[in-house]
Amino acid sequence: MVIERSAASLQDGLSRIKQSQSSLAHDLDARAVTALDEAREMPPGDERNEVTHKAVVLRNAAEMHEWLCGKRGVPDV
Repeated sequence: MVIERSAASLQDGLSRIKQSQSSLAHDLDARAVTALDEAREMPPGDERNEVTHKAVVLRNAAEMHEWLCGKRGVPDV
């Protein structure tokens, strides 16, 4: 048996997926900001370097996610 999908049902599914992806990028970016704020309050040293590195990794992950999902340059709704 073949079940045909309408274009509208596919569009609804895609928009839900894109919404969850943009929220993931937003979450990663928020975590990066939190880690960077935490690092700024720490004295210089290895622990501060680790937290700063974590912030950079999280921000890169957010940017890569936006790039791979085609959300770059699209304004938040």
